Amino acid sequence: MAPSEDRPWPARRKALLSDEHRPESGWRRWRLHHLHPAAVSLLFTAAGLLWLLVVDPILAAGFHGDGAKRLFEQWPNVLVTLTGGILLYGLLQARANSAARARQAQELRLSEFMERMFDVAFLKDRQGRYVLLNPAGARLACRSLSECLNRDDLALFPADMARKMMEDDRRVIASGELLSCEDTFTFQGDTRTFLSTKWPCRDSAGAIVGIIGIARDITVEKRAEQRPQRARADLEARVRERTVQLLTINENLERQIAARTRAECALRDSEERFRQLAEHIREVFWVHGIEQERPLYVSPAYEDIWGRPIHGLHDRPQDWIEAVHPDDRARVQAAHVAKRHSGHFDEEYRIVRPDGTVRWIWDRGFPILDEAGHTYRIAGLAEDITRRKLAEDQLRRQQVELARMSRLSLAVELASNLAHELNQPLAAIVAYTQACLALLHQANTDPRVLTGPLEEVVKQGLRAGEIIRHLRELVHKHPAVQSALDLNALVRSVVHYAQLEVRQAGVALRLELADGLPPALADDIQIQLVVLYLIRNALEAIGEENGEPREVILHTAPLDADRVQVTVRDTGQGLSPEVRDRLFQPFFTTKAGGMGLGLSVSRSIVESQGGQLWATSNPDGGASFHFSLPIHAPS
Repeated sequence: MAPSEDRPWPARRKALLSDEHRPESGWRRWRLHHLHPAAVSLLFTAAGLLWLLVVDPILAAGFHGDGAKRLFEQWPNVLVTLTGGILLYGLLQARANSAARARQAQELRLSEFMERMFDVAFLKDRQGRYVLLNPAGARLACRSLSECLNRDDLALFPADMARKMMEDDRRVIASGELLSCEDTFTFQGDTRTFLSTKWPCRDSAGAIVGIIGIARDITVEKRAEQRPQRARADLEARVRERTVQLLTINENLERQIAARTRAECALRDSEERFRQLAEHIREVFWVHGIEQERPLYVSPAYEDIWGRPIHGLHDRPQDWIEAVHPDDRARVQAAHVAKRHSGHFDEEYRIVRPDGTVRWIWDRGFPILDEAGHTYRIAGLAEDITRRKLAEDQLRRQQVELARMSRLSLAVELASNLAHELNQPLAAIVAYTQACLALLHQANTDPRVLTGPLEEVVKQGLRAGEIIRHLRELVHKHPAVQSALDLNALVRSVVHYAQLEVRQAGVALRLELADGLPPALADDIQIQLVVLYLIRNALEAIGEENGEPREVILHTAPLDADRVQVTVRDTGQGLSPEVRDRLFQPFFTTKAGGMGLGLSVSRSIVESQGGQLWATSNPDGGASFHFSLPIHAPS
């Protein structure tokens, strides 16, 4: 019989204790008090009548021979027996009715108690199915009461919770004793703690037919118990943490005090060293205050360089600017104002000393930042660079004159080659002129016949003029003009002028010119002069050797994304380490009668064009001279 929500609690309990829930060994035994009162009274009445009407007459007939008389005598006893049976039935029925009413009242009170209690109360059969469950249990399962009955825990609760509850049920049935335990589950998205008490449900014969239990949700109580513990643990943790912090702060404070003491000692030593350094260096060390807008410190070297007293700066902070040369003063004043914002100062300017002498100053400053990263001071050095400036001017003048002398020397050396070049057009002019005269001596000469020879005379005259103009450009000074330069065309042009000398030296000249070479940014005439120097240097190096091969290679190629390179390679004797170290020094030469200016001037020309000139030794003998030039970038 399946329990139902519609059946009252006594009926459901009666169904639980019925024969279908009883074990075979306990419920099949006959017991007297299990019989109905009518059956008990009938049984006793039948037994009395059997004794009076059957057994006793038979015994009397067997022993005395008067069985019929004995049977007749038993009729009063029969009436008594029947009366006693009726009275026994009445007593037993009254007792049964009283017990049923008491049991029904007890079960009604139990049912009302379970219905009204807030804890979960339940009754299960031996298979773990709910036979009885109060509303609190149904609310816990989030189902109606009818959906909960006759179903086990796996069908109503999460798997881990259900397995733990069923394991407890098996322990109760196996031990037959009460079991009380606390369990914590994650249920409906929350962690909840339940106090469960279970004990076996027995029938009147003492056999276990199910499990009775109560479960109380003690999550709030547990949390209330744990709250002081957590608070105490948090307090202890904070006390420990604060203690550690205080110890750490104390240790840091001690270290900071010690460090501050060391820093103060170091600062005093540093200030003393700084004072000694500032007072003995040749440069002027100065410190300018941004907020004060005046010099805070100026080293004694100021008086030696400016020729003015230091105390004048304290009275008139702009005294140092008033000493700046009038041509530079506006620029220096603007840079001085700008340094208050940028913190940087880097200027070269002239000053006029009180005695009228002019000195060049290189003045640079850098910012000093505070803890917040703001510039509050500017420190710097002012250096007297008059000697360097004079040396640079002298060097520039010497380089210009040296380049001019080198061009003159080269022009003299090229005179023989150019004379040969001029002989060819002059000889052609003479020949064509003589031909024209011969034709004119003829009486019937057509003037139109003279057109061809005269045109050739003009061409050869123009060719001679071009040769002379090129020589003039090499000799005379002219301003360097950088423009886009086709290095391949320039190399071919220089080789054309040097062909005579190449043939006379018995040297093979080979060109390895890169296709699509980007144009260089340089002065045409000066780079021609460099290439011509390097070709002549290679020819002279090969002329000192008698072996083979005798070859000069001119190679062009891109060096990188911003530069192109020209290489002049020879098969001469190469470069010794001593020669390579002094190769580009002015007036150094290994050739008899040489001036030692060609390579020095060539390097100066290349560097003035933004390039570099260097030499390397070839693995198979000879030397290579390379120079690079910047690539022309069209605007």
